Amino acid sequence: MLLKGLLAKTRHYHPSYRGGLCNHCPMTLIALDRMGATPQRVESYAQAYLKAMEPAPSAGEAIDAENWRERLGDETAYADYLGFFRREVGRLNARATLRAYLPGLAPGLAAAAFHPLIRTAYGVIAEDSEEIAVGLAYWASRHLALPEREDLPTELPFVPSDDPLQILKKTRTWPGLDFEPDADALIDREMLKAADPTLFPLLVAALQIDDLTLDRLRQAAALLFLGANDFNSLHAVTGLHAARVLSDFAIDRRGFSREVWRALLALYLSLDRPELPTPAGAAELTAADLPDWNVILPAAVADEDEHVIKLVFSCFSESRAGGGRLYRYLAARKAGLLGAPVAGEEASSETIPAPPQGLPPQPLPAAQR
Repeated sequence: MLLKGLLAKTRHYHPSYRGGLCNHCPMTLIALDRMGATPQRVESYAQAYLKAMEPAPSAGEAIDAENWRERLGDETAYADYLGFFRREVGRLNARATLRAYLPGLAPGLAAAAFHPLIRTAYGVIAEDSEEIAVGLAYWASRHLALPEREDLPTELPFVPSDDPLQILKKTRTWPGLDFEPDADALIDREMLKAADPTLFPLLVAALQIDDLTLDRLRQAAALLFLGANDFNSLHAVTGLHAARVLSDFAIDRRGFSREVWRALLALYLSLDRPELPTPAGAAELTAADLPDWNVILPAAVADEDEHVIKLVFSCFSESRAGGGRLYRYLAARKAGLLGAPVAGEEASSETIPAPPQGLPPQPLPAAQR
């Protein structure tokens, strides 16, 4: 009951603040609760975090079932989308609303670096219909349309594959995809810039989608974060965790997997195509003794950084869903339990300082949003 009350309190605040930063508070509270935090810890975290948030607007009435697609991606329409999805959840129930609107929202799931997708999925995890309505409104108002093409050539530049790792590897030598990341730009804006309107749809089409695609994308996301070990690639893991949760509501699971692929591909291109560890290399790396989850979870619960808390919770959830030891390694690394920092960790700790007493991080580089 405490969590339900705290989540209701977080909904008095906008899902973003300071020009686009994500309000992580509700997701972090759910993660803390699921990882065994005491009620006192959850409540104190909420009280400290919400001090820096901005008030939510009153729900509007300008959007309905006839015109709801017309303002997708319009951040000023959040209040009207909030009113609309609250009414739809009341009319249909939360799960039916997800099934009804997921097909229309899925093409924009890269919005705000996956955060609306994540907030919606956490609403499902918490079984909180109001959180689901907020997540859907956030998603619709930040909807990010990545490039599509109707004039695809009959023959693609390279042989199609059902393995996203093979496609990503080929992009590293494909001309015309060079991208210089901007540390001061929003992650989703970088994704959009890196998704060349001519080349991006060809890369999307190169992946053969089947019933196992989403599982392969989850593995690719984990390997991306394993290799890149940076703030942006972290969102691949948390985003794909959310995608797995919401895939249960996808009427067309393959179509949903395609949209997840498009988002992950855009994120990868925006990082300028870093080298990915192989599954065999990851297995060798994680073969040594690792801290137990009973050590990792308390370490995450005690941390003040919402990204540590959420990343560890995502890894724990994905590990339980068949993801294996790689997720335990990623969680232990992020929680600082693997000894000396690996390459990139020291720089990450400098650019993403842990906030004191539960407060969200200060908006230094905008790419951290």
